[in-house]
Amino acid sequence: PYRRYEAWRYLSYALIHSGYVHLVVNLAMQTVLGLLLELVHGWWRVGAIYLAGVLAGSLAQSVTQPHFFLAGASGGVYAITYAHIGNLLLNWSEMQFRWVQLVLCLVVTVADVSYALWDSYGSSVQSNTGHMAHLAGAVAGLLVGINMLRNLKLRRWERVCWWVSLFVYVTLILVGIILNATLPVPEFFPDNDYTDFATMKARFLSSLT
Repeated sequence: PYRRYEAWRYLSYALIHSGYVHLVVNLAMQTVLGLLLELVHGWWRVGAIYLAGVLAGSLAQSVTQPHFFLAGASGGVYAITYAHIGNLLLNWSEMQFRWVQLVLCLVVTVADVSYALWDSYGSSVQSNTGHMAHLAGAVAGLLVGINMLRNLKLRRWERVCWWVSLFVYVTLILVGIILNATLPVPEFFPDNDYTDFATMKARFLSSLT
């Protein structure tokens, strides 16, 4: 939150994690859920959805919790997860086991929302989970999934849905970028830290001795 002027951090935060468990869980989920989409729709479509979720997650988390430290690829994982709903929407008639997939998506959604509400408002321990990044990643996955995934049989209403999804996603991203760029410091965002890398490295090394 103190180096928002380094714009690449809105994507690169997904490369770091808070521990081995965090990393392994994200890798396992994106591998399983991503492969299921990749086998039909191709790696580049899934990759685009993933990055869309990562970006949406960081923008949303930064605006809603400006002092929150964000790490992990959960925004991208949630995007891939909820792209499956977009896939169901586009290719319902052409898919096997569609009801099973729909029920699984609903169960995951109910369980995740329930945990997020408990973790945010019911737990006695302060939450360190970026639930807003999860939510934004899920919304991005649904919207961009409709845009990016293969439509096996195009219908007229699906073409309208495609344009609506594109408009909504682009609008939300632009709003997020504008808010992150214009909301005041330090009234809303914390003060920027302009410490150079060499100084930070020296501080870190000195803390180890």
